[in-house]
Amino acid sequence: MSSNSETSGNTGAPGLRMLLAIAAGMLAVAFGVLGLNSTSAHAEIVPHRLAEINPGPSTGNPYSFTEAGGKLYFAGYDGVHGSELWRLEAGKPVMVADINPGQQSSEPSGLIEYQGRLYFRAASPASGSELWRTDGQTTEMVADINPGPDSSDLHEMTVIDDLLVFSADNGTNGYEPWKFDGNSASMIQDLRIGAAGSNPYDFTRLADHFYLRADNGATGNELWRSNGNSVTLVANIAAGAANSNPANFTEMGGFLYFSAANGLGNELWRTNGVMTSIVEDIRPGASGSTPQNFKVMGGHLYLRADDGVTGHELWRTDGAQPVADVTQVADINPGPEDGYPSQMTVFEGQLYFKADGAGIGDELFVSSGTGAELMADLNPGEEGSNLGGLTVFGGGIYFAADDQQHGHEVWFTDGSPPELVRDILPGSDSGDPYGFTTFGGSLYFSADDGTSGTEVWRLTDDRKVKVTIPAATIRVDRAGRARVKVRCAISEISGPCLGTVTVKTRGKVGFGGKRRQVTIGKGKFSADPGQAGTVLLKLNRKVRRLVRKTRAARKLTIQVKARDGAGNTTSVRKASRLTGAGLR
Repeated sequence: MSSNSETSGNTGAPGLRMLLAIAAGMLAVAFGVLGLNSTSAHAEIVPHRLAEINPGPSTGNPYSFTEAGGKLYFAGYDGVHGSELWRLEAGKPVMVADINPGQQSSEPSGLIEYQGRLYFRAASPASGSELWRTDGQTTEMVADINPGPDSSDLHEMTVIDDLLVFSADNGTNGYEPWKFDGNSASMIQDLRIGAAGSNPYDFTRLADHFYLRADNGATGNELWRSNGNSVTLVANIAAGAANSNPANFTEMGGFLYFSAANGLGNELWRTNGVMTSIVEDIRPGASGSTPQNFKVMGGHLYLRADDGVTGHELWRTDGAQPVADVTQVADINPGPEDGYPSQMTVFEGQLYFKADGAGIGDELFVSSGTGAELMADLNPGEEGSNLGGLTVFGGGIYFAADDQQHGHEVWFTDGSPPELVRDILPGSDSGDPYGFTTFGGSLYFSADDGTSGTEVWRLTDDRKVKVTIPAATIRVDRAGRARVKVRCAISEISGPCLGTVTVKTRGKVGFGGKRRQVTIGKGKFSADPGQAGTVLLKLNRKVRRLVRKTRAARKLTIQVKARDGAGNTTSVRKASRLTGAGLR
C-alpha cells in the first residue's frame, strides 16, 4: 500500500489545510447567501409546487418517483384511498389503481421499469404483498408467489438483461432467488433446502452473470453468481460456515469490487468470476477497515475506509493488475477522528460528497482525486447542515441542506459556492425536500411549503413560454363572428400566458383597389397553464364581402405573440382557413 503518494496532496499540515478550507468555505457561503438573488447558471431553473395529491393542508406524502414507459410513477396518499400507486398525466396526479380498496393501503414499493412497464410490490387482501405491474392503464398482479393472503414480500428487484430478478418467499422454501421473464415467475434455485431460505441480496451484473450474497446453510453468507438458470458459489471467503458477508458490489474494469470479512477483518475484495482476492488489507489485523460507499470516477474506485490511524476517511484504488494501488485521498477530519465521507456523486470529473470536518459537522466537500476541499460551511459551527440527496441536474448538483437560517431546503452548486435555490417553507422551518428524481428535463421531488403539506414539487426550465394553436380551421358564424383558441402549455410555471392574436390572409388578395395581405381580425388572450384562451374576432362588412367572394382570402395565417409572468416571449404561426355559415 502506498502510504503517502495520495495523502501528500494535502499541502502542509493536515490541520492547517483544513482550517484554511473551513475559512474559505465560510467566506464562500457568506458570499453565496448574500448573492441568493443574483444571476447564475441555474437561475432559470425554477422550483414550484406541481401537484397536490391530498388537497388542502393535509399531506400526500409522495415517494419513490420512478420513470417507466415514458411516464412518471410514484406512491402517494389522497386521504381517501390509503397509500396507492399514482402517475402524472399532463402535470396532474392520477391514481393508477386502488389495489387495496378503501382507506387501506397497498403500499407500493420497489418501483422499477422492466420491458417498458412499471413493476412493483403491492399488497391486496386476497393475495398479500406480491409482484404487480402496470402500463398506466391496466394494472395487474403478475404472480401470487406465496398463494393466498400470505405474502412473498419480494425485494431486491433488479433488471439483469432480459430478466427481472428478486428475492422472494413462496411460503415453503424461504427467501430464495427468483426471476420473471415477462411471462411467468419462477425460483432460480433453492440454495438452502427447507424453510429457512438463503436470503439473497445485492443482485449485480458483471459480464454474462449476476452476482449476489446468499447463505446455503453450509458455507455461510458468501459470494455467489447466476446465469439466470442456476446459482453457483464463487468463493467461500470466510472458511467453513463462517460469514464473509460480501456487500457494496460495484463493477469497475471487468471486476466486481466488494467488501468482505475473513481472518483479516472486513476489507476490500474483487472478483472477475475466476479469480477472487483481497485488493488491500487497509487495516491489518482482525478489526478490518470496513470499506463502504463505493463510487467509480476517472478509472478509480473511491470508497470510505478506516486504516486504524486516521479514522473512516476517503480512499481510492486504481484497480491495476496484478497489484492495485490503494491510497488515502484525504484525512478530512485530521487524526483518529472520522470524516465519514458518504453520498459520493460525480460531476464534471469531480467527486462531491458529504463528510464530517473538524469542528464543522457534516458539510459538502469536493475532490479531484488528490486531497479534498470544503465547498462551504453552510451551517457554521459543529452541528453540520445535514445535507443529502445529491443529484446531478441542470448543469450542477442539487441537494437538500439546513443552514439553520432557512431550515432544510433545496441548494445548488456547479462547482461554485452553494446557493439556496428556494426557501420552500419560509423562515427557519424546513420544507424537507426529498426523493430528487430527473424526468422529462425536470427534477421532481417532495416538499412541504407549510400550506399544502408534503406534495409533488418540480424544478424546471423557465426560459421559455410555450403556446399552441389547436384548430386548423376558423369557423365564421352567420353574424360574422369567429373564435381562435390559444392553449398555454401545462408545463408553464409562470402563467398565465398572455398575448395577441392576429389573423391575416396567407397571400396577397385584391382589396380596396390594391393587392395586399388583409388583416381578418385581431385580439388579446389570456390562458392559464393547461388551458386555452379564446379570442373573439368580428369580421367587418368589407372583410366579410371579401372572404365570401374570394376563395383565396379564406386561406389564412394565424400569428400569436405571447409572454408569461417571468418575461419570456414567443411568436407562433399556423396556417389555417375560414369555413362556416358566415361565408355563404
